[in-house]
Amino acid sequence: MAKTNTQTVKITSEGIRKLLKKHSFERCISEYIWNGFDAKASVVKIKYEIEDDNLQSIRSLSIEDNGIGINYDELESKFKPILVSQKQSTRNDLVKGKNGFGRFSFDKFAQHAKWETSFEKDDKNYAYIIDIDSANLIGYKTNDVLQTDSKSGTIVTFSNLDSKISVPFIEDNLRQYLITEFSWYLEVRRDFKIFINDSELDVSGFIADQEDFSIKIKHQDEDIVIPCKYRRWNKKPNDEFSRFYFLNDNLDYRTSKTTLLNNKGDGFWHSIVVIHNFFDNVQVASDEDDIEFFASPDQKKIFKEIVNQLNAYLKKKRKPFLKKNAEKLVEKYENESVFPDFGNESWNQMRKTELQTFVKELYEVEPRVFTNLNKEQRCIFIRLLNLLMEENERDRILKIISSVIELTPEDQEHFTKILEKTQLSSVIATLKLLTDRFQTIENLKDIVFKHEWEAGEVAHLQPFVENHYWIFGEEYNLVCSEEVKFEEALRNYRYILLGVDEKEVINHPDKYKEMDLFLTGKDFRNNGPENLVIEIKSPTNIKKLTNKEYGQIEMYIDVILKQDRFNDYNEKWNFMLIGQDYDDIVERKIIDKNTGLCMEGDNYKLYVKKWSEIINDVEKRLNFIQEKLQLKRDQLSSAQNIDDVMDEMQNSSAKMEN
Repeated sequence: MAKTNTQTVKITSEGIRKLLKKHSFERCISEYIWNGFDAKASVVKIKYEIEDDNLQSIRSLSIEDNGIGINYDELESKFKPILVSQKQSTRNDLVKGKNGFGRFSFDKFAQHAKWETSFEKDDKNYAYIIDIDSANLIGYKTNDVLQTDSKSGTIVTFSNLDSKISVPFIEDNLRQYLITEFSWYLEVRRDFKIFINDSELDVSGFIADQEDFSIKIKHQDEDIVIPCKYRRWNKKPNDEFSRFYFLNDNLDYRTSKTTLLNNKGDGFWHSIVVIHNFFDNVQVASDEDDIEFFASPDQKKIFKEIVNQLNAYLKKKRKPFLKKNAEKLVEKYENESVFPDFGNESWNQMRKTELQTFVKELYEVEPRVFTNLNKEQRCIFIRLLNLLMEENERDRILKIISSVIELTPEDQEHFTKILEKTQLSSVIATLKLLTDRFQTIENLKDIVFKHEWEAGEVAHLQPFVENHYWIFGEEYNLVCSEEVKFEEALRNYRYILLGVDEKEVINHPDKYKEMDLFLTGKDFRNNGPENLVIEIKSPTNIKKLTNKEYGQIEMYIDVILKQDRFNDYNEKWNFMLIGQDYDDIVERKIIDKNTGLCMEGDNYKLYVKKWSEIINDVEKRLNFIQEKLQLKRDQLSSAQNIDDVMDEMQNSSAKMEN
């Protein structure tokens, strides 16, 4: 019987368990795979035996590697110290065994671990066994070292497994965890493999995007061509930053360096593997973000240029990624009703589009602004942006963002350009909208002033006004138009304002009458609804408004305001009768010639208007806006290429239409 020797480490079993307290089963098992790779293995195999097919329970679990094994002469230095990893001193490979207690990880999922290890010494192979039991983690046992014909490597076998270590756990949970844990590493070392019961771990599904490319470095009239492999991951690899990994032509790892795109809050997880014998010049491998591991200034200069080109490449790859994510963000915010309610009118829809475009572009510059916000915070932030944009306080947006997140000078410059471009784009889009509206007014003039056309109220004037109800104010939304009875109209109104969808019962002899146009908007001063009921008359049929038509609009007042639901004094009602002209009787009813006001009560007003007055008021409003916008456009155009902005707007419009 072989003699055994007992050694003791200087920490309690309970202390070790505290170190492992937050480790999941998956992470603990992965520690042994890292141990294998740290021991220069190229293949690690996880093997398990099923104990009960019905219960999917497991009898045994082992992890085997083809590494250099554990040299018995180094055993005490490797197994005895805790919180000190000997692997850190090698600094010439992808170090993962940094904590020095990974060998005890089995305590989370098993009661016993046995290492069967073979190592080479003086051109001969030797083997021995190491045992650790969870009842006494601070002690380990070994047997005598014997010469063997076996190749170097280690098999760790775990027994008395936790009941949670089952077939579904390994094939579903563990396999997915290992893909997340090792994808980047297996891409760096393409010759390395992990197997689970002879099934190779397939990491291809973890790759969201990939490209093999080359960069050129000019050096002493010679082009150094350096092959590179870009990989973008579906999610963040476990405990690994986005990095450049530098290998020589033999695929030996030399060093690594973090990229400039870590901690951006955008989910752009990536790695680039760079392969060239230039990296044989590395003096000391390092995980630090410096370039001091090259001996000569010339080599440092080349390396700096390599890193600069790689970071520039990543920025280009990130742009379409951010653009796509920005679209998803706006779609999500739209579905969650994060954006303010702008209504359906084209003018307001343009404001909404402007805000959404700005949010997309802001996300593309600094995604962290939108990270970890709950719904309430998202609503507040978006409405703050909208308020600043509407109040021409765009410059303050940059100051607010900069006070929360540290922006680089490059980001600040980009952000400033976005604010200018968004503003200019908005001005140009508004001018275009105004041009369309001026044309609409010209068309309205033809309908009401060209009597030879014989335009009818129902066939021509009514549908025209219905399609362009912005004529009466940008703040209004359409409730209903002709051929809708009072009961249905008021039900629509309550649904728009309150979300109440129930039949409205009206007790009035004229409840079956129909309104030409019913609009509702917001009285921002009193924060209540302001409604507009319009009766229009075509000059073809009625040259002058008479007491008959006036009585019709008075009847609307009577029907609506006699309903208990609509007698709130904070709910304003405006009634308007519009025609070509009016007779003397109607004229005497007008108490304010400037506005056409005829009567008013606590929560209502009645106006009589001529089509000429309506058209003149709209043209004055549009002319004023156009003059202000044209001035703003000229100011912004001095800093921007307006043709480029127009081209971009047209391209955006074409995409939206498609």
